[in-house]
Amino acid sequence: MKLYKSDKTSLLALCAAGVTLVLSGSLQAGEAYLSEDALFYEGVDAGIEVSDPFEGFNRYTFALNDFLYQNVMEPIATTYGAITPDPVEVAANNFFDNLRYPVRLAGNLLQGRWRGAWVETGRFAINSTVGIAGMMRPADEIAGFAPIKPEDIGQALGSWGVGEGPYLVLPLLGPSNLRDFGGLIADRSVNPLKEPFSGIRDWGWEWELAFDATDFITSSPEALARYRELKGQAIDPYSSLKNGYTQFRRGAIRE
Repeated sequence: MKLYKSDKTSLLALCAAGVTLVLSGSLQAGEAYLSEDALFYEGVDAGIEVSDPFEGFNRYTFALNDFLYQNVMEPIATTYGAITPDPVEVAANNFFDNLRYPVRLAGNLLQGRWRGAWVETGRFAINSTVGIAGMMRPADEIAGFAPIKPEDIGQALGSWGVGEGPYLVLPLLGPSNLRDFGGLIADRSVNPLKEPFSGIRDWGWEWELAFDATDFITSSPEALARYRELKGQAIDPYSSLKNGYTQFRRGAIRE
């Protein structure tokens, strides 16, 4: 059967949809807690208290995530890294990170971090124009607009005194807690790539799914490398990740 150009586009979109649906989400820097560098720093305090009433279910989800990371995400990330030149990988990561500006802006504004909001806005304007849609980051070299630690709505909730609640392990997205899960939902509401307010919805579902799949693929290699490092060094990776995540989030809220 002969396939026309529009048919081929639809088939590519279906492939993207399959990846996205099988993985049930994407590892994004405002949403993917596994992508946070600080989760894997050395010196995690194993003695901190973390409410984990759902440990049995969390460990099951952790094991499921581990299986998917190794058998689905790892091959995708390895292939992507092998066939994609490094400058293209960097440009793709920069592009999607730039698009998450509304999440970082909201996190700063909700905490009254006016300087942070100003820096994020300036970086977005500079990188979106001079940096060609965010693929380059010329703002890094401009005084007053160097990168700052990203803020999110979960952090804002914590700064308002909202308790973290029980620890949760989300399918694919990894470590979280009840408060940060609520923040994750709020982050999606201001993310231009996510429903319900996706800025690319009018382009058609094929484009939206393709964006999701591409964003997932570009963010996977670094997250998986750090996950492998954690798993290889820890006697109990579940507890190590739980403690590391909790310490990181508590520290981010205190700052």
